[in-house]
Amino acid sequence: MRFPRTAQFEPLQVARVATIAGTTLLACAGASRSNSPDVSQPTEPNAQTRLGAPAAQPEGRRVAVTFDDLPGTAVVGGDCDADAWRRLTGRLADTIRAHGVPVVGLVTEGRVCDSLRATLLPELLDAWLDAGAELGNHTFSHGDLNRVVVERFTDDIVAGERISRARAETRGSRYRYFRYPYLHTGETAETKRAVEHFLHERGYVNAPVTIDNQEWIFAAAYAHAKARGDEATMKRVAEAYVPFMQEVFGFFETWSVEVLGYEPPQVLLLHANELNADHFGSLVEMMERRGYAFVTLEQALADEAYHLPDEYVGRRGLSWIHRWAVSLGMTPREEPREPTWLRELFDRQRAGDAGD
Repeated sequence: MRFPRTAQFEPLQVARVATIAGTTLLACAGASRSNSPDVSQPTEPNAQTRLGAPAAQPEGRRVAVTFDDLPGTAVVGGDCDADAWRRLTGRLADTIRAHGVPVVGLVTEGRVCDSLRATLLPELLDAWLDAGAELGNHTFSHGDLNRVVVERFTDDIVAGERISRARAETRGSRYRYFRYPYLHTGETAETKRAVEHFLHERGYVNAPVTIDNQEWIFAAAYAHAKARGDEATMKRVAEAYVPFMQEVFGFFETWSVEVLGYEPPQVLLLHANELNADHFGSLVEMMERRGYAFVTLEQALADEAYHLPDEYVGRRGLSWIHRWAVSLGMTPREEPREPTWLRELFDRQRAGDAGD
């Protein structure tokens, strides 16, 4: 789960950072929100002039679905409840399999408590692999590169692959993707380069995100209500979830065209949680209504957009569309926010938990 984000972008820093193996690197916490004015006029033509790509029509839309924080976050029952883990994982795997959606699941091995990890985590990851998922690394502890030195962060990457890499390779599945927690890729150019170099040397490909969102707030409120048996609140949160995500898709579709000149294959960031275990099917149906076909992350990253430079350096975790905008001299726009009532509910729940 992500920390709450501030309302405004910090001043954007741009540094000429070399790309690694022609690939943009990923993160896991999502774009910050901006109260800045609408996008400024770019200082040069948008990327369409470089890529020569036509504007995507709705019937040609593509999306790669990724889940962070496997085997799950905010599981009802707690991190040491093996049956709760099995129920959550089973529901997620069943709905992914039923809809035939190719997914990448980025694993945070430390989510499962110490006493169960060695025996339970391989079982849970097998369920994802059985559903056709490809596994990747999201660090062991969901550490924040803004808060730790490079060496500690890279140690967390190595620790985060011990079980999941072996499980994937035993099953004959590739293990190649990494995503930065909070989408924090480095406050300085030196930090950013150092981690990129480490990932390249270890054979990782960064998993960028274009459709970032506030799903984690919906999920936290939903899990809290579910744990307390509050079905009315669960229903209200669930009914607001898909319409909100539809608004987010519309925002990034439009913003993609303004920045790039067309809609590239999008990369959607979700989390393994109770909300998606119960309602991922509805989200799939919304994407299909918008004309999306589901593709693998590898297929999405083959698009020329993902070879554009990511020149953003700073504290925020940004969608790659915002990063490309920064590289083109544009100002990121404010993204859709969760409803006010949901933020207030989330804040009350968090305050109540702190007082327990």
